[in-house]
Amino acid sequence: MGISAKDSIFIRACRGMEVPRHPVWFMRQAGRYLPEYGRIKGNRNILEVQKDPEASSEITVLPVMELGVDAAILYSDIMVPVSASGFSVRIEENVGPVTDVQLDSVEQIGGFKDFKCESDAPYVIENIELTKAKLPDGLPLLGFSAAPFTMVSYLFEGKPSRTFDRCRKIIRDDPDLWKGSMDLASVMITSYLRSQLKAGVDAVQLFDSWAGFLSEEEYGENVLPYTKRIFAALPDNLVKIHFSSINSGLLERFAETGCNVLSVDHATDMRNVHERFGSRLAVQGNLDPEIARIGGKPMEKQVARILDSMDGVNGFVFNLGHGVPRDTDPDSLRTIVRAVKSRPA
Repeated sequence: MGISAKDSIFIRACRGMEVPRHPVWFMRQAGRYLPEYGRIKGNRNILEVQKDPEASSEITVLPVMELGVDAAILYSDIMVPVSASGFSVRIEENVGPVTDVQLDSVEQIGGFKDFKCESDAPYVIENIELTKAKLPDGLPLLGFSAAPFTMVSYLFEGKPSRTFDRCRKIIRDDPDLWKGSMDLASVMITSYLRSQLKAGVDAVQLFDSWAGFLSEEEYGENVLPYTKRIFAALPDNLVKIHFSSINSGLLERFAETGCNVLSVDHATDMRNVHERFGSRLAVQGNLDPEIARIGGKPMEKQVARILDSMDGVNGFVFNLGHGVPRDTDPDSLRTIVRAVKSRPA
C-alpha cells in the first residue's frame, strides 16, 4: 500500500510539520503555458472544457507529469458554479469573467441556496474522480472556489474591476442587498467545496482574488464574516488555503478567516509573514510571476533568495505570488521545481 495524500510533503508542510524539503506547486499550473494544453482544449473555452471531464482531468494531471510538482489543482474556473446556476458567463481573453447580469436584487441569485454540484455541475465531480485515479499514488489534489466577495463582485460589476465602484455603492446605499448576496454566495460556496471534498479532493484553496483592493474597514465589516463562515463549515482537519492577489495591507484580517495556510503575494516579505503568523499558520508563495515569465538568471536568483529566507522553516510551500502567466516557458518552471527540490528545508 502506497503513501496517502495526508502524509504527502505538501499536506505535512501545510500543517506546519517537519518535512525534508519544501513542497512546490504553481497556481494556474493546469493551463495555457503548456503546449499540450492547447491540443486538449482545442477551440473550446474553459467553461466548455469543464463539461468534458476526461479532458479536464487530463489537463489537471498534465503539469504533475510535465513539471514534477508536489500537488495538483483542479482544472476549473471560479465562475463554474455561477454559470451552472443559470447565469450567462463568458471568459474574455485578457479581461477575465464577464457577466451579462447587473445584480440589483437578492432574488436574482436566490437559486444559489439550492445549488448542488452533483446535479448542477456533475462534470466537476467526475473530473475529480477521474483525476484521483490518474494521479501518482499519494499526490494530493486541491479543490477550490472563489470567495464570496470575488464571486459577487463579478455580478455587481459585470467584469473584473480594480475600483469596485458599484460594490462600494451597494455596501453604502443598500446594505441589505450586499448582505443578502454575500450570504447566498457563502451558502453556495460551502456546498460546492463540500461536494469537492466528498468527491476526493485533499485540500481546498479559497480565491478572494480582489479582496486586497478593499480598505481594512471595508473588508473587516463586509467580507471577512462570510469567508470565516465558509472555512468554519469545513472539517477542522482540512488544509484550507486563503489567497488574495494583493494582501500586504490585510494580512492580519486574512489570518482571521479560519484558513491554516496564507498564500502571500510577491510584494510581501515572506519571512516577515512567517515570523508574524508562523506559530499558527503555514505560508505559501511568493515568487513574482513576471520573474517566472522572464526566466533565466534573474529568476534563479529570486528563487534562491526566497529559499534562503525560508531556510529552516517548517510550514512553507513554494509557489508564485499569483498564477502562471500564459507565455511562461515550461522549462523555467521545471528549473524552479528542481531548485526547490534540491534544497533541504
